[in-house]
Formats: sequence, structure tokens, C-alpha cells
Amino acid sequence: MAPHLLNAAPLAFLAASVGVTVLLTSLLTLAFAWLRPSYPGWRGWAAGQTLLVLGMLIGALRTPETELLSILLGNACVMTGSALVVHAFYRFAGVQVDRRVRLIHRTAVPLILAALYLLTVYENNITARALLVNGYLAVISWAFLRLIVLEMRRQSTLRSAYALNLGVIIVVHALAVPRTLLLGSGTHPEMAFAFNLPNLLMYLSVLLLSVGGTLTFWLLHDDRRRADMQHLQEELSGLAFSDPLTSTLNRRGFQQAFMEWTESARSRAGTLLVLDIDDFKTINDQQVHAAGDTHLRALSTLLHQVADDADLVGRSGGDEFVMLLTGEAGTVEHQLQRLSEGLRGPTGALGFGVSFGCTQVEPTDTLERALNRADQAMYQAKAARRAWAQNIPFALYPLEMDVMTGEWKPAAPSSPNQPGNAPGPFLSSPGQLSSPAVGRFRMVRYSLCCTRKRAFDARRPCMPPHPWVW
Repeated sequence: MAPHLLNAAPLAFLAASVGVTVLLTSLLTLAFAWLRPSYPGWRGWAAGQTLLVLGMLIGALRTPETELLSILLGNACVMTGSALVVHAFYRFAGVQVDRRVRLIHRTAVPLILAALYLLTVYENNITARALLVNGYLAVISWAFLRLIVLEMRRQSTLRSAYALNLGVIIVVHALAVPRTLLLGSGTHPEMAFAFNLPNLLMYLSVLLLSVGGTLTFWLLHDDRRRADMQHLQEELSGLAFSDPLTSTLNRRGFQQAFMEWTESARSRAGTLLVLDIDDFKTINDQQVHAAGDTHLRALSTLLHQVADDADLVGRSGGDEFVMLLTGEAGTVEHQLQRLSEGLRGPTGALGFGVSFGCTQVEPTDTLERALNRADQAMYQAKAARRAWAQNIPFALYPLEMDVMTGEWKPAAPSSPNQPGNAPGPFLSSPGQLSSPAVGRFRMVRYSLCCTRKRAFDARRPCMPPHPWVW
């Protein structure tokens, strides 16, 4: 008995085992692809992968009696399946394939099959056949490799999954190389049907492409689904914790960020500001709501310019904004100076008036108490602005806070001859105040010292801010 017939039994058993595994995997993949649609390219990939592994299996099961059929049918499945798989990856990545390229591929496959028929029936030139098929597959592989590399650079979240798919394709090609060289030489055609290492590696490549290819492509889809879910969760979180009009935190978002700040071990005393646009209802009534939205966005832009990366900016509702400055004392004073410069003038550099108050807040403080203190300071500033705008006298109270109750009350006098420290109000008019530069200094001093949770030094009375600055 011929030696290659003695080896036929184990080779047939191996072929049957691999064939059953590949067929079951392909059928399950096709069923899942059609019953559970996923991203674009999922069904095309399932069909292409099925054709590809079947073509490789048909080529591996070639016998002298079925040589022509195996060559034509097997290579047709391999070339068509390869093109479908690469096109599926392009669809998955959202990359359009040029129509001329697709036309070239559709024309090339029938021409190559016709050439294979001629080279089998008339010349039986196995080397020419191998060059034709491998040349086409090299072009397909180059397009696939180029796409994978580009997508790995473009989508970092899918990089590992793309790398796994690329690794499977490279290993499959490497395992098929020994049998390709064996058949391409044409010196020992009988070895193509023997139980030898090149044939074993060929069957292993078929199995790896069927099972490993299915798994890695499914992992690619799963990673994309996870990335999309993460992106959707971030969008929903943004809608839940941010204000879409002003791109700031909303009330819920500011509360959450404030809690995270208080729980941080590196947190130190901060400065909380409450800002309110003056006469915002009048602006909406006289200039329609679109103008009001423009005012809100302009103020939020200024606050973002003043804030550092670690600071918090939020819109608590309506025309009221909150801001937490978390830097060093010198940095905070510089930020307040910049803010006051941005709001300088009766109507502010923004074109409208803004009143704000601020308070020092400790990490152990609650947001509610801190907002209450800043609110009181803001409403005092708003009352001062309104009085100055009407050019009428108004009462100036040097204030101090009761540490136990958190309530504001007139400061005790430090000297009978110092009217600014009198227990009752004294009248002042715009002409009695100092220059705008001094006013700005007093505003900063008022902002930094007049809302601290302690009794103030009576020698440095805190004056309401200069209206030209706020």
C-alpha cells in the first residue's frame, strides 16, 4: 500500500474533527448575526468569515479526484470571504470604501477563477495558481492591515480589541505559509494529502480563524458597546449635573462637587461666592428671553475665565450663580480682583449689573450655611448698587457675624469719634466715598473679611462695596 494512503486515516479524522467544529461555529455565528444584529458589518463579517474558513477547509481536504473542484470552489470561497471580512471591518469603523475599489475586487475574482481553471486543466501549473491567489490575498491583507493600524491610532478604547483581531489574522497567515510553500514549489504534490506538519498547521489555522476570529470580532463589538455605554453615561451625567445653557454645574452638580471637595484630604478653606444679575426680570421683559440667555452665558464665561482648574462654577437657578475658589489666599484675592474688574461700572463691563457676595468656607462647613452667609452679603451688595444707581443716601452698617448663630449685626464701635463704627447707621452719599481704586480695594477687603465666621477687628470696619466696582 502506498505510504500516503497509510497516512490518510489520521488525516481524515483530523479533517473531520476540524470540519465539524468549523461548521458548528460558522452556523452559530451566522445565527447570532442575523437574530441579534449589532453594529454595521456584523452580518457581513459572519458571512465572510464562514466563506473564508470553508474555503480553507475545502482546500485542505483536496484529493486527486476533486482537485479541480477544490481549487475553484475553495479559492472562490477564500477570496470572496476575505473581501467580505475586510469590507465588514470598514463598515464597522464607519469608513467608506471607494466604489471603484469594490468594482475592481468584484471583477478580479471571476478573472482569477478563470485563470485558475486554465492553469489546472491545460497546464496544471501549481506555482502560477499560488501566485495568483496569494497576490489577491496580499492586496486584501494590506487593506485590512492599513485599516486596523489607523483605527488603533484613532480609537484608543478599541485598541486592544483591534490588536487581538490583527494578531489572529497574522497567526493564521503564518500557519498557512508552510503548506503554501509546499504546494507552490510543485516538487512533491503527493505531500499535500499526507499527514505531515504543513497540513497540521493548515488545519490549525482554519480552526484558529473560525473560533479565534469569531471571539476577537465579538470582543471588538463588546468593547465598542462598552465605550458607547460609557459615553452615554457621561452624557446623561452631564445632563443631570450640568446646566446646558451656561456649561456650568447645576444645583445638584454643585452640591455633589462641593461634597467631594469637603471630603478631600487636601482641602483647605475656600471662598464661596454667590452672584446675581441685577434686574434680570426687567431684562427678560424688555429684551425678550434670548437676551437674558445671552447675559447668562456672558457671566458664566467670565466666571470660567476667573476660575482655576480646581475651582467650582455653578448656576443654582434663574440668574443666580455660585462659585467656589479653592486656591491660596493670594490667588483668591487676585481672582476676586479680576472678577471685580470684569464687573466694573454701573452696568458692568459685560453691559449689565451683577451683584455678588462671598464668604470663607471650611471643609467642615455645610453648603447650606455657607450659601446663606454669601446670600446675605450678595443682597447687601445689591441694595448698595440700587441705592447708588438712584443717587440717594443710604445707611452704611459696619457688620460682624455672631459665630454662634451665624447672624449679622452692627459692629461695636471702636471709638466714639469714628462714625463708621457707630452702633447705628450713618448717612453717606456717593460724593463722600473715595476714588474707584480705593473702592476696589474696599470691595476686595469686604469680600475677604466681612463674611468670615468670627467677630471682626473693630479697627478695620468692613464697608459695603463701591457700586462702581460691583
